[in-house]
Amino acid sequence: MQKFIIKTSLFLLPFIFLFISNTFLYNQKEGDLVRLGYLYSNPTPKSIIKSHYDITKHYTLLSEIDLNVVNKFDVITIGDSFSEQDSLGYKSFMGNKGLKVLHIDRFISGSNPMQTLVTLLNSNLFNYVSADYIVLQSVERVFNQRNNEIDFDRTITIDSLSNQINQHTRQIPKYDLQFFSDATLKIPITNILYFFQPKPKFSKTYKYPSISNDLFSNEPNELLFYQNDISNLKIKNDSLNIIHSIEVIEALNDKAVNRSMKLIMLVSPDKYDLYFNHIKNNKSLTKPLFFQLYDQTEKNYINVDSYKILNKKLESERDIYFYDDTHWSPKGAAIIADTIFEIINKQSTNAQQGI
Repeated sequence: MQKFIIKTSLFLLPFIFLFISNTFLYNQKEGDLVRLGYLYSNPTPKSIIKSHYDITKHYTLLSEIDLNVVNKFDVITIGDSFSEQDSLGYKSFMGNKGLKVLHIDRFISGSNPMQTLVTLLNSNLFNYVSADYIVLQSVERVFNQRNNEIDFDRTITIDSLSNQINQHTRQIPKYDLQFFSDATLKIPITNILYFFQPKPKFSKTYKYPSISNDLFSNEPNELLFYQNDISNLKIKNDSLNIIHSIEVIEALNDKAVNRSMKLIMLVSPDKYDLYFNHIKNNKSLTKPLFFQLYDQTEKNYINVDSYKILNKKLESERDIYFYDDTHWSPKGAAIIADTIFEIINKQSTNAQQGI
């Protein structure tokens, strides 16, 4: 029995050591690129960047209002994870500037905010909820795919929407590491493999050396990117897909205009695209072309020049996006909010002047 215990202990000790190391070195509660990449090292944690801000929530959620009572707002926002970020998101920064903002909850907008907006515009929701503008946001990496899947006839009733809201329960993510899981081995193996390749097998995060350490606080000398930013480059760079997407958004804008609202399209740049020129020895990598093609194509809707604006800010400011995350930081969100606010003011001025 004693020999069995000794042998068992000798077998378990390395796993216990790895588990303890993982618990102390791998923090899943920081940025998603660290979590998805199993990364130990994180010189610029998301929480540190956010800690510099103390701003209260300045927007209303659709789930917070009575859908059978008429409500008027200045702006309605709908989108994916780039439209969340609570009080540090662009919608809250717009509200802080004095705009009355209604945000359509993420659990309602789902995986395709374009389709959800079509569905809501076809419903009678906007008989009770109105605004001058709708900001429709989508991350770049799935912008074209989302627009390829639109059903322009889909609708929903107020009762169904109310039931969806009433039945929703918030899911709290579980980040605790389990001892008896493959992650116990995957995490240290992945961190070793990063010394030899930009994306190990078990990771969903690319790590490339940077030409500059001035892009983020604490001066890290590498850049982290989500794997789908890169794996989706073919469809992102496809000019026909981009033209089709613009046509879909124009049709969506027509629906919004029929509801006496103007559509503002906000495509959130993939981190890979925005920071591509800052990757060391990037000539062997696929160049992102989406915004080069998208921005030069004529559009019959209001568009936020997000890539151009954020790319210019990279020249003079740090932490436009989080180092350890796919999303823009509060600084980036505030820049976007300022841009949309200026667009709305310009539109209002033009309307008053009859332009």
